[in-house]
Amino acid sequence: MADVLLLADSPAAVDGVRRALRHATAGGACHTLRCVHGWADLSRVAGTVTAGLALVDPYHGGALAQAEIWRLRARHPALELVAYADFTGRPAGDPFTLAQLGVRAVVPRGAPDEAARLAACLDGAPGWTPLEALIERMRGLLPASVHGWLEPVLRSPLEPRTVPELARRAGCSPRTLRRTLAAAGLPSPEQLLAWRRLLHAARLLEDPGRSVESVARALDLSSGAALRKTLKAMAGLRPRDLGPGCGVRQVAACFLAACGDDEAARARHTPGRTHPRPPPAGVADR
Repeated sequence: MADVLLLADSPAAVDGVRRALRHATAGGACHTLRCVHGWADLSRVAGTVTAGLALVDPYHGGALAQAEIWRLRARHPALELVAYADFTGRPAGDPFTLAQLGVRAVVPRGAPDEAARLAACLDGAPGWTPLEALIERMRGLLPASVHGWLEPVLRSPLEPRTVPELARRAGCSPRTLRRTLAAAGLPSPEQLLAWRRLLHAARLLEDPGRSVESVARALDLSSGAALRKTLKAMAGLRPRDLGPGCGVRQVAACFLAACGDDEAARARHTPGRTHPRPPPAGVADR
């Protein structure tokens, strides 16, 4: 199951999306609609739920919200955006501007094909993704107390960013966090943050329109070289090794193996190949 976020002022927009959801399955996974009340609320909710798609009125709050959309794309690079609004009387160049900002599609409210275009967007939204499969697999490997705070961490591309912030999410000190992770068979806090970033990098790299450099920028890494170095050190992979449409699955298998999942370790083992070493100090957190 995945959440669809909606930022819109019009009750008609809410009704339109709800009607479309009743007929959209997106690969068999029913979606849940979550209405938000502003750009800040949208960003906050996107970091805490299983959201793969957000339908937004780009004019929420007045003029075209270019700065808000740019910040949202930077903070949640894996969240797909669709502009759903009444474009009557708006500048003709606004759809082009939205495309430049990374908005996947534009659905004019009130257009004759509105319902069909909404349904197409919803049917193409991420549902049961490899990341969801990983999180569910971790549920069977970890104590509930650890999985409870780790789940939202794995879903968020950027937050938390540091070990102290990760410890606060876990409700303990950094020293206790290290002991807790070791007892659960998980990598160190630094490596855990690096794996989380690699999982989302693999998701973005599945988009053929994205370069390694652009993915590194979206995930707040210093450069494409830093991303390549971390991917090689942690997973023994290069960006070009990630198969089309299965990059997350490949990195997830490496992560599970690093967590002591015997089945995952056997699946990725090849004769003569050693497990990758941890990244050099500082690489994972740049």
